[in-house]
Amino acid sequence: MFTLVVRSKRDADAVRAMVSRFYPAWGVDVATMHGARSEEAMARELEGIVRPDRFYIVLLGREDARNARRLEEILPANAVVHVVPKARIRNARMEQLYVETLRARARLRLAAGWTTGAYRLEWGAGSPLEAYEVDVSYDNFIGLGRFADHVSALVGDVVGRNPLVLRLHGGRHHVYNGPRVRVVLEVDDLGIRPRAELVEDAEPLDVDIGRLVGENRGVLERLSEASRGFLRSLGEFDRVIVPWSGGKDSTAALIAAIEAFGRRRVTAVFGDTGTEFPSTLRYVEETAKALGVELEVAYAGLDRALAEGAPMPSHENRWCTGRKIEAIEAKIAELAEGRTLVVIGDRDAESPRRSDRPPLREGPAGTLVATPIRLWGGAHVQAYILSRGLRLNPMYEAGFYRIGCYMCPALRNWEIHVMSREREALKLLGSRIYRRFMHQRFFHRPSAGRGAMH
Repeated sequence: MFTLVVRSKRDADAVRAMVSRFYPAWGVDVATMHGARSEEAMARELEGIVRPDRFYIVLLGREDARNARRLEEILPANAVVHVVPKARIRNARMEQLYVETLRARARLRLAAGWTTGAYRLEWGAGSPLEAYEVDVSYDNFIGLGRFADHVSALVGDVVGRNPLVLRLHGGRHHVYNGPRVRVVLEVDDLGIRPRAELVEDAEPLDVDIGRLVGENRGVLERLSEASRGFLRSLGEFDRVIVPWSGGKDSTAALIAAIEAFGRRRVTAVFGDTGTEFPSTLRYVEETAKALGVELEVAYAGLDRALAEGAPMPSHENRWCTGRKIEAIEAKIAELAEGRTLVVIGDRDAESPRRSDRPPLREGPAGTLVATPIRLWGGAHVQAYILSRGLRLNPMYEAGFYRIGCYMCPALRNWEIHVMSREREALKLLGSRIYRRFMHQRFFHRPSAGRGAMH
């Protein structure tokens, strides 16, 4: 999926040893710049190495750090430069090289800079995230639609529409106003109301989404070409199946699969828990029709199980996840024929467990599972979908930034806050399951813990 580029052969030997130990099933290549030292010589070498159909991580030691910023500015969006805190790459321990590679992967997805009126999703002068020491758990996204309205209500001041949001540790989010942080938003698993603090008193800046997409078409094409290159490198398949939740990541994976293999070979499998938001059901049907792709439904029957007396799912008892996975895997086994590829929307930023998985692995019913958007950021995913003339799930426009069913135990207090204010959730008041879930959240303190939404 990606190539690690270093300056010299001795550096490459150290990196290959790390790859052999920590990335044995990843298909990671190692390339060198043949000892180049000057910025000009490195740029010439990289021009001959970097291709559009793969991702690249350029690792430099501290003695070459002076070249990092300029190289990053001239490299395309499918390449990133990362400085390892050692004079030379070969001076770093194997474990340190692994950690620095993780940070470089994070740096690729977090690329964002501010231009007049929009964000550029690549590194360069004016990048607001340059002030942070990049962490492997960070992600970013655009707070679409009414997201800003909900934040404004929490802080009692107007927040500009469609802000860039950086997700940090432990539920802390920095909500940007142009190039600076305007609000610090604290989200957790407890209670029904997140905390928010206004940290910059400035005129709110609205971001036009159409302009943001237009500013980033080149970036998005480069990322999507690298992801398509990964998929096409896997060979020919008789069938391509994409498990689809209606969320942004699985939608982006579906588009990538169609662009790589053609819509006639691709089948989308919607995992219907029976407790989906009505707008998600409509979105899946409308988007499948717009894409011209075959749609199959894997029904998990959570609504029936709850009606028959099953306990409400919780962090300690997430039986619902197992039911959904079983339903999807059964549908994949039913649909699989010949050589079958399953394309999923896993990304590094979702969890350490997903970050550690190889981008290609064995799947159910003798299939192969591929993750083409592993190295993308949340904002990349959103802009990519919009750049294809599609809309995002309306739940994002309502203020959500993760999509799940309406009784998911991984819903955090941000989602509960939005659900209590949004018309789409209010339509569910006639649902006994929804009322039971909301009663539990409002009147019973859930146990602490984090879980990933589907």
